[in-house]
Amino acid sequence: MKKFFYILLLCTILVPANAAKPRLPKGTTIWGQVLRDGTPMQGVVVSDGAELATTDKKGFYYLKSAKKEGSVFVSIPSCTEVETTGGMPQFWQRLTEPAETAERHDFSLRSVDNNTYTLIAISDLHLAGVFDDFIQFRQVFMPRIMEEYNKARERGPVYCLNGGDSTYDRYWYEYGYPIEEFPKTLADNKFPMPMFHVMGNHDNDGGVAQEGDVDFNAAERYRRTMGPTHYSFNLGRNHYIVLDNVVYLNSEGRIDTYEGITGKRNHEHYFTRDQLDWLAKDLATVKDKNAPLFVSFHVPTMRYKGGLTGKPIESRFLKEGADPNELLREFTAMFRDFAEVHFISGHAHQNLPCRGCDDTSKFPDIANIFEHNISGACGCWWQTRAHSGVSLGPDGAPAGFEVFPVSGNHVEWYFVSNDDGAEKQFRVFDMNSVRDYYSSDYALQAMLRHYPNRTDYSKIEDNMLLIGVWAWQSDWTLSVTENGAQLPVEHRKSENPQFTLDYHLPKASWDDNSKSRWPAKYDNQALHANYFWVKASSPESTVTVKVTDSFGHEYTEVVERPKAFGKLMR
Repeated sequence: MKKFFYILLLCTILVPANAAKPRLPKGTTIWGQVLRDGTPMQGVVVSDGAELATTDKKGFYYLKSAKKEGSVFVSIPSCTEVETTGGMPQFWQRLTEPAETAERHDFSLRSVDNNTYTLIAISDLHLAGVFDDFIQFRQVFMPRIMEEYNKARERGPVYCLNGGDSTYDRYWYEYGYPIEEFPKTLADNKFPMPMFHVMGNHDNDGGVAQEGDVDFNAAERYRRTMGPTHYSFNLGRNHYIVLDNVVYLNSEGRIDTYEGITGKRNHEHYFTRDQLDWLAKDLATVKDKNAPLFVSFHVPTMRYKGGLTGKPIESRFLKEGADPNELLREFTAMFRDFAEVHFISGHAHQNLPCRGCDDTSKFPDIANIFEHNISGACGCWWQTRAHSGVSLGPDGAPAGFEVFPVSGNHVEWYFVSNDDGAEKQFRVFDMNSVRDYYSSDYALQAMLRHYPNRTDYSKIEDNMLLIGVWAWQSDWTLSVTENGAQLPVEHRKSENPQFTLDYHLPKASWDDNSKSRWPAKYDNQALHANYFWVKASSPESTVTVKVTDSFGHEYTEVVERPKAFGKLMR
């Protein structure tokens, strides 16, 4: 009897406490334990994308889940991290059992001090296997990311938020680079930090049939590969929420000839009711309403009408039969109790920041919201560098990404271009040189003959300067001086002459050559907002341009004229 007692005691000591299966509450279909540094952690939120549960004092959670989304995730608590494999943070797990069967999923966390950290926000990589995109990703984008990463990690942990369109649904079938390949690309390039993902419209499967819930079905390959389409996590004092506002339609009718694509790959952009219901539950778990809140999705929700700062703010929601203004009001009302809210979006491939406090006339709940609609990392789908050696977006500004240094409740941000880094925030064109180039270049002259509606800079008046400020905000300032005297500055939508040279000209006369040289679609003025005009007194005077951002950081260029213009002008 004594021998049996000692054997029983030994077994009790050797079996870990967390190995015992607790009695599951009725209806539980997902359960597990959350450990921090090997110890049970209480108060951690775990979710299946519909329901939320909080861990008890032994670290256990229990979810009554219908398992619709196919995964369970831990909302990573502040001052903890999960394991990261090849740039992919392991905060979620795929469900494997039938809906009615209870299954266990445990999560391991490790302690880290991330009250001071840096977030690098990227979007629209559009990797596909065309225009040397993998070479540019490896040789241009990654070195710039590494530069910012190495600089930032001196002050604390560094994280990445990817705003969507990592791939390009149009080319999944044509070039054989579907969403499943993207994590391999991160691993192959040794991506140095955890990358949290947002789903973009081009991360959907254009090969799904037009039956059932097309949007849900088109996202299945993304969910299996990248994780949940909506989730939350915490960094330092900040709560982060990721949402999917792309409702993929893939309507009947072909716009592609690629074998495998079944529809138009079209979409609307709004938040489904299921997501909004989950969002309300998740927001209810946030205790500190004074800490900055971050919410990320792919398609921007609001923008200045006409693009110029100071113009009325308009809704960017799109849903057939619905009022876009009402959709924006409903969404932003969910954040009215928070002191400071940062929306982070992509899709436009341009820096189009929008400060809600600039105009609350239509939308009363946006004064506390700043939408960072950030530039595309690929610019114009990697094409301008392939054509000319400079990475440009569709507004003529450089391709790049946004960096957010965060310390406690204090948040700043700045733009980093793939070509020029963080120290340069604008480009100055000496329009005398632009005029000479337009007047003497035969290809540009041919383009202007075919496109009379385009801006003809061969006719520009003397001594004008065009300044493109890449991430201009309504609270920034621009100063231009000549021989110590202040020059008047006019903010006006304009065509970027370098973008015309590096993108529109080769597209019109080369890329589309097999279909129709000089297609009519390029006969429109390519006007964009963040441009400023100044008139100098002579063609050879030196001009000093200074831009000051929201945080008092100054960026200055002394422009010695004449300044040359061309494809590679920086």
